[in-house]
Amino acid sequence: MVLLFGLMVALILLGMEVGTAMGLAGMVYLIISWLGPAPIPLSIIPQNFVYGVDSFPLLAVPLFMLAGELMDKGGVTDRLVRFSRALVGHITGGLGNVSVVANMIMAGMSGSSVADATATGTVLIPAMKKAQYPPEMAAAVIASSATIGPIIPPSIPFVLIGSMTGVSIGRLFLGGAVPGLVMGAMLLVCTYFIARKRKMAREAEFNRRELLHSTRDAALALLMPLVVLGTMVFGVATPTEAAGMAVAYALFLGAAIYRQLTLASLLKVLKNSAVTTASITFTIAGASVIGWVATAEQLGPKLAQTFLSITDNPLLIVLIINLMVLILGFPLEPIPLIMMLIPILHPVIKQLGIDPVHFIVVFTINIQLALLTPPVGANLFVVTAISESTVMKVSRALIPYLVALLVALLIVIFWPPVTLWLPKRLMG
Repeated sequence: MVLLFGLMVALILLGMEVGTAMGLAGMVYLIISWLGPAPIPLSIIPQNFVYGVDSFPLLAVPLFMLAGELMDKGGVTDRLVRFSRALVGHITGGLGNVSVVANMIMAGMSGSSVADATATGTVLIPAMKKAQYPPEMAAAVIASSATIGPIIPPSIPFVLIGSMTGVSIGRLFLGGAVPGLVMGAMLLVCTYFIARKRKMAREAEFNRRELLHSTRDAALALLMPLVVLGTMVFGVATPTEAAGMAVAYALFLGAAIYRQLTLASLLKVLKNSAVTTASITFTIAGASVIGWVATAEQLGPKLAQTFLSITDNPLLIVLIINLMVLILGFPLEPIPLIMMLIPILHPVIKQLGIDPVHFIVVFTINIQLALLTPPVGANLFVVTAISESTVMKVSRALIPYLVALLVALLIVIFWPPVTLWLPKRLMG
């Protein structure tokens, strides 16, 4: 089994598409079984490919992605940046604060870290460079604050993990709300001290009239998270139906209210969403084969026994798992990490009595750090390209922000009520 996962990781690192690598590793396992007394038919692979994506909750993934793209192209990002600028631009940290707050708001709309980094980075990185911010710092604050995107609901990783494990997606959405705010608070503190040390300029003094105007201009966009979460919490809609409502709302704003969504941009949005959805769906299909193998090999119970042989303290076990995930995040991105590890780790945490909502939120925060670290961090490369800096310079500038996010992660790990209070309060 170790050789099987080693083969899968090696294929991914060599550049093979993740879903193909997983399916191929599963096929190798089945072929090896022919050498034993109980050969497993290769038909298991297409069966699991179909079974893995035959899920109604998974429809929420392309819909949330489409909603995020529509918001970006429909003029929502510019209005949210203006609102954030009026709200926190006058505080020490200036446009760095604006970047964090804008990404926290965008997180309640797209559910995708890379999409948020692209949308806010395109607007704010040039503005920060114009305000004499070092390009690498401008890139670092955007990349790190965009990691909040999949934590504050809606969240594409929560939809994926919830559909794989059967854990309530609504509870996961609520569980991520407060930890997302904790991450934002830590990044704001980090930006404050960096800006103070470097004596960076603030925006203009607080202007109540500008705040009122920008709030009125962005009001309809700010309602979107309430539409998505409210319909799920009060039982009006499933996550998939709420995602469909988000698409309709984003389309209405971009085309009818702000009138910035043209037919040409709509076609481009649909194309981008279709390509990304196809990639994610194929990865899920390949991961279902690995999940079947892990179940057949009883990998979850075996891993649980291994952890229990080290310690019976659930908190210590969670810390060990997080250290393992953090290390794997250097060569792998979030979606492959979810597909590879969740089928193995979910049975482990169930057997150890760890709350699944708390664990999944912690896991999701952890894997977002993979987007900031070379050699494959998507956020890192997106903001580096926008800022016209270098990966090395941006990576160095990211270090204090990574430390801030690790502190936020530790707070969420050691204090479970940060995650669990809201789901218990609203959903029992």
